[in-house]
Amino acid sequence: MAARRQLLIGLFPTREVQAKIETHRKEWLWPRGCSFPPLERLHLTLQYLDDQQEDAEQRLRAALAEVSTQPLELTLDRSCTWPNNVSVMQLSEHEGLRRLQRDITHVLLRAGFPLLVHVWTPHITIARHSEHAAGPTLRTPIRWTATEFRLVRSHFTSPFRHELLGSYPLH
Repeated sequence: MAARRQLLIGLFPTREVQAKIETHRKEWLWPRGCSFPPLERLHLTLQYLDDQQEDAEQRLRAALAEVSTQPLELTLDRSCTWPNNVSVMQLSEHEGLRRLQRDITHVLLRAGFPLLVHVWTPHITIARHSEHAAGPTLRTPIRWTATEFRLVRSHFTSPFRHELLGSYPLH
């Protein structure tokens, strides 16, 4: 049986931002059994799709190339654990980010791709299986200039991995 794969369209923090997220993550009190995404896999999901191959993947890349926006000045300003036992960092409201997500969703629907994200809450997952985690207030908001979004194939294998398929500059 082949391993499950999905396509992720998202924003990936710079190494500097990853380091600041990790500093905040280390301030939490975590229960046993938590799992933590590696820093290089931290991301803000804009859309998820079922895996696509060959012609459909080329159509997908062409659709994403139509999306145009300016770099985004984002601010991670709070963190919490959701009722599904996932701990996240959340962002200040940002209309440009919402517009980017809507534009990506629109071009994908227009190109005929069924989407897996229907209700979107911008966040970065910092831990899973984190019921009863105790997170401190974020002392200093984390500023992040997003200059590209990426198309990544997620391989649900052991170990889990991301495969970069494309990068789309924001300019």
